[in-house]
Amino acid sequence: MSLPHLAFSIAILLVAVYLVIRRIDVRIVLFGAGLALASIAGSPWLVFDAFLRMMGEEKIIGPICSAMGFAFVLKYTGCDRELVKLLLRPIQHIRWLLVPGGCIVGFITNSAITSQTAAAAAVGPILLPVMMAAGWPAMVAAATVVIGCSAGGNLFNPGEPDIVTIHTAANVPLQTVLDAVLIPELLGFSIAVAVYIVFSHRLRGAKASVTQAEIGKINIMKAVLPPLPALMLLVLQPQFNLIPPMFELYPKGLPVSHVMIFCTMLVLLVERKNISKIGNEFFEGLGYGFAKVISLILTATCLISGMEAVGLVQAFVTLTADAGFTAKFVSAIATCGLGVLSGSGTAPSVAFSQAILPHIASNNPSGAVDLGVLGAIGATFGRTMSPAAAVIAFTSVLSDVPVFTIVRQTAIPLLAGLAAAIIFMALK
Repeated sequence: MSLPHLAFSIAILLVAVYLVIRRIDVRIVLFGAGLALASIAGSPWLVFDAFLRMMGEEKIIGPICSAMGFAFVLKYTGCDRELVKLLLRPIQHIRWLLVPGGCIVGFITNSAITSQTAAAAAVGPILLPVMMAAGWPAMVAAATVVIGCSAGGNLFNPGEPDIVTIHTAANVPLQTVLDAVLIPELLGFSIAVAVYIVFSHRLRGAKASVTQAEIGKINIMKAVLPPLPALMLLVLQPQFNLIPPMFELYPKGLPVSHVMIFCTMLVLLVERKNISKIGNEFFEGLGYGFAKVISLILTATCLISGMEAVGLVQAFVTLTADAGFTAKFVSAIATCGLGVLSGSGTAPSVAFSQAILPHIASNNPSGAVDLGVLGAIGATFGRTMSPAAAVIAFTSVLSDVPVFTIVRQTAIPLLAGLAAAIIFMALK
């Protein structure tokens, strides 16, 4: 890679970062930067080829879009709210449990509904009044919603773009990625919540004289539907061989999209009177998943294609090839920074995994998965303390707490959680 090419390439990436900060659509920035980089290398068509190739990638599009379709169905039928009510019922009158319990409720909800804003829409209207009725300030309640709904529950969903991309880029079984993310994500989330408990303890107000926020009656049938896909995929792993004929057809395990469609059919049975509307919601979710998530992956692929053309990917692969501490630290911190700047966890994580993991996985599959996991956690935590994140903007409006107040509440706990995840993976 020549010095002029390197200088122009770095300049293009810096301009891209600046445009993201200025709130230019991140997809336009990713595609434009990729095209500019490929043009420097004299191969602009590579970006268009990458775009077309990714549009038909069934291993990515199927799981992500079907998971989003199922999430739309859950929201329309109210199954997401019933799950939240079920989880909050045991702790609604135990004041000291509301901060950690609220975070856990948001985390579980986000594992079933991978959109952080959608998870906050399900959790916030129930959790916020319960916490404020118990005497917690609005800013504590708002930060509890954000940390719970945005700090990584989605990484346990097999249809999550970050997880699907690691699975395809590293060419390892999906369950291997889910197993790898389990401990570092839970550790990072737990440390973030623990630190936030200490912070929030100093801000407790007097308990309200009237606890007007009651959970109300719970529809158990609806409440158990949101986590069902993840539970099915966990139980129906090939190594358990619970249904031998199924594994003759699918030796690598049941496809995620099959599970999402099956669970949507179960919702149709529960809500038989609204079959047409529920079907429409599922397909609306498919389209939303393509427009909002797959589009990010498409344009991130275009950026990676441009970076490969000028040699930047190879340079970064050389830096991270041994998957040692430096590589793990860089993967987490770089994606975290991009998450803060862009307000997106998906774009930095997916771009990193697509660029780096295939090269490392050829010689070190487990090392590639570790880097992908840290990249996903870093991007997730970065988004959760970004003033540009949609989930924070939504929670700010819902709670009437300024965006930067929420960011100040969440930043230090999240950085502590990310540090714990990095240290764990470095010592692994």
